[in-house]
Amino acid sequence: MSKLTNKEKIFILITLLIIAFCTIFYLHKTPTAKITAPSSTDIQKIGEAIKQVESERPPRIGKSPTETEINNSPYIKHIRIALNGYLDGTNTGVEADALDNTGGSDCGLNNFDKTYYQSKFIIFDASDDDYGGVQADIVFTNKPDTIFWTWVYRLGGDGEYVLRGFCANGPTEEKKVEFKSYISELIKNAKYLY
Repeated sequence: MSKLTNKEKIFILITLLIIAFCTIFYLHKTPTAKITAPSSTDIQKIGEAIKQVESERPPRIGKSPTETEINNSPYIKHIRIALNGYLDGTNTGVEADALDNTGGSDCGLNNFDKTYYQSKFIIFDASDDDYGGVQADIVFTNKPDTIFWTWVYRLGGDGEYVLRGFCANGPTEEKKVEFKSYISELIKNAKYLY
């Protein structure tokens, strides 16, 4: 058995802290429990620790990925796998948080017309996420009126990929007309459709 690196030890420690936090939070919600939930300062510290560990990991897609690097990324390819899993009812590759509006009123696959997901999409922007995985803004080619933010994460750092977040991310009302002509040109010239 090989020894764990310091980064792996820190990642395991943070994972255990998150599990402990979730357990405490669950017990706090139970009427008989006398345990209080961690303060917002504790949650913020956990978030900062996760960001620190993730910043020390190798890039998943990089700071300035090329179109080819984006196209070849398993994180990006997983978006289509997750959307297909959602459409066929298996939810293969989709976490529960990506289904409903846990991130806000404009979040969750269940909160948008399914005809979006039946369409191919282009990548509008993609980058490594501060909390691990890759975030990508996508636009569906058959209904290019909305930019959707997606977050794909790899469980355990080397496990399976999951769609962890899905939210509407623009354009603003003021930019809709301008966006429509801009995105039409991008779609027309897109090399990669997913």
